[in-house]
Amino acid sequence: IYKSLLALKTRNAIILSPHPKALKAITETVNIIKSVLVDLDAPADLVQVIAEPSLEGTQELMAHRQTALILATGGEAMVRAAYSSGNPAIGVGPGNTPVLIEKSADIKQAISRVIASKTFDNGTICASEQSLVVEEAIKEEVLKELVEQDVYIMNEEESAKVGAFIMRENGAMNPEIVGKPAVEIAELSGIEVPKTTKILISEQSEISKANPYSREKLSPILALFTVKDTEAGIQTCEALLRNEGAGHTAMIHSEDDTIVREFGVRIPASRILVNTLAALGAIGGTTNLNPSLTLGCGSVGGSSLSENVHVAQLLNTNYVAYGVRD
Repeated sequence: IYKSLLALKTRNAIILSPHPKALKAITETVNIIKSVLVDLDAPADLVQVIAEPSLEGTQELMAHRQTALILATGGEAMVRAAYSSGNPAIGVGPGNTPVLIEKSADIKQAISRVIASKTFDNGTICASEQSLVVEEAIKEEVLKELVEQDVYIMNEEESAKVGAFIMRENGAMNPEIVGKPAVEIAELSGIEVPKTTKILISEQSEISKANPYSREKLSPILALFTVKDTEAGIQTCEALLRNEGAGHTAMIHSEDDTIVREFGVRIPASRILVNTLAALGAIGGTTNLNPSLTLGCGSVGGSSLSENVHVAQLLNTNYVAYGVRD
């Protein structure tokens, strides 16, 4: 819907090439958009969808001489293919938003925001919180507040069961967890949690591609890393982004502007969010960032731009420039 709106607002036609698993939903969405276009006496085929999506079809479409611009959202291989197609492309990568809860933070409010954000659409927005990084001095208070707000802290055995369900054998995210409620994920993983559970949390220390908790989880699942101080917290957030999601989004809850500045300068993310909801802040809902559901990751994340993609990127701008000096 968002990409279609971008195209229509800028007088562009758009052809959508969905993932095969999303074909029915996107086809139905396009049918709705087409019905509105017909009602407005606009060309219905301004928005189209490939009826039988395939890798070959997508590649041919991206390389076609009449393709003016590619908006590539997906895995690294697809984004790289877009950039190597010979046509202009804007590719965006995965998120893996780390959240530093610094000792000066309003903990009750911070946890409330984390829960509201991570449960919005059950965590499917790529900028949603993925790992909480908490200083030792406030850890017990954070855990207490999490439990009071219906977050379930898993033990080691439960974490192992859910962890085995997060990723597939090839190292990719298991689509079965995406957008599912926490209680349903628990049931699928073979663990029992209270029916009121909003989020599943696992305490972790390892940051690696092999540890699913230190990667992107588009569901109400969070990792919790404990650090001794702010410096260690910043280092841990950076390590999490270097592991996955570099250039995308990072979050800090703090009342200390000096620490916020230090975090912003050092963290390799295009969006540094402060005291808000990561999922809605990154897309402009609770911040003054450009409203967008396509978030650039900059060169550090393999993207051609670091801002929120909006109408400006789909317009050709002509500049009329008078001479002002000889």
